[in-house]
Amino acid sequence: MSDLLAPETIIHGTHAEYRIISLIGRGGMGAVYRVLRLADATIWALKEMRPAEDLPTAELEENRRLFFQEAELLSKLSHPGLPVVAELFEYQGRPVMIMEFVPGQTLEHRMRDANAPLLEQQAVGYGIQLARILHYLHTRTPPIIYRDLKPSNVMLTPEGVLKLIDFGVARTYKARKAKDTIAMGSAGYAPPEQYGKGQTDARSDVYALGATLLHLLTNLPPIPLQTPTKGSIRKLNPSVDARTEEVIIKAMNLDPSRRFSSAREFEEALHRCLDAPFVDPVARATPPPPIIPPVVARPSVETILQAPVTPVAPSATPPAPPAAPSEGHTCARCGRINKPNARFCAGCGAPLSAAIAAPRLIVTSPRSTFEQKIERTPLRIGRRDPRQHHYPELDLAEHDRGIASRHHAMIDRNGDHYILVDLGSTNGTLVNGTPLPPHQKHHLRSGDRIRIGEVEIEFRWG
Repeated sequence: MSDLLAPETIIHGTHAEYRIISLIGRGGMGAVYRVLRLADATIWALKEMRPAEDLPTAELEENRRLFFQEAELLSKLSHPGLPVVAELFEYQGRPVMIMEFVPGQTLEHRMRDANAPLLEQQAVGYGIQLARILHYLHTRTPPIIYRDLKPSNVMLTPEGVLKLIDFGVARTYKARKAKDTIAMGSAGYAPPEQYGKGQTDARSDVYALGATLLHLLTNLPPIPLQTPTKGSIRKLNPSVDARTEEVIIKAMNLDPSRRFSSAREFEEALHRCLDAPFVDPVARATPPPPIIPPVVARPSVETILQAPVTPVAPSATPPAPPAAPSEGHTCARCGRINKPNARFCAGCGAPLSAAIAAPRLIVTSPRSTFEQKIERTPLRIGRRDPRQHHYPELDLAEHDRGIASRHHAMIDRNGDHYILVDLGSTNGTLVNGTPLPPHQKHHLRSGDRIRIGEVEIEFRWG
């Protein structure tokens, strides 16, 4: 691990400078770091190609090709479910990509933490989000086939937005081609045609999405090249509706012609499995940091690929850490830290105030409506229990007819943001109509509506 980039290291990109904050993760092909862009103090992810030293030349070149293929694909795309790419350059002879930093956890980690299947309605909502991302990719010219959809390649942000990561094996669809040049993907999630038996198309991603939903609803990875049978999913998870099971079975048919013909058709089928209209969390998500306009033209992928790899000797004197940015205004709407003299937020455009009032909760129940300021954190929400001397700061004992748990939820301060956490309550917590997974942090924004039984709590700030 000593060869990794150390914290506080300054990386000079093509258009900006970045300071390494910490390592996010490392795989066989490279490492990903959390970095600070010095020009505007925004957080980004730096992905560096760093393969094993003993890798054969042919495999090294293939990894290099996949790295630039991912950068090239993402740089041409613009969708809330895909990370933004800011720039591509080389550092010390290694390809580097600056990408949008996506907070949260993968669906794989979400499953591991829960150690149980997801709620059916929540999993169906995730399926709708993923189907929309796939539909966007499939309707590009030429179409882009993702080819590696699985829980570990899907990030779940605190706002409940899903983003696809790792485009290393994605490819553009080539009409009239019998099969793919290289068969790649993950066992269990890949359809038969991805094993060298044909060319992958939109229906291949439909299969992978069905397999992903199967995993989310059973907490078991799918068996390679095996379509679930009627009743098999409900046997593992009796709470799954027969309609949802039928949709997954059709999506995972081994014959592409018998699956849904497109991600859009798959999405429409998932909508029919919902008990209530789908609420898209993308509408309330924080927009990614702006890309700094280039001062000079960005070199093409072909130019970088053809350039010789010349390792750059590290400087004998380590660069001095940059001066800490001056304290600025924090936007009450999106949480962005702006420049001290800014009048409007650079992230969402909201007007900034030098003095921001304490956030408050507007609590509405069948019995009354009242306001409670958040003057100290953590603020616990639940029902009092005099026998155990448990008195939450927001006591719903007389407002929710016994639906709230004694330790139901909590609002806490996390840096410049306020977060909501469901503490494993019996009846759950809704945020803007969407169930909040237990023990998962939700970044609160002014106007968010929290629902606990018959009580609605509106978070207001600014």
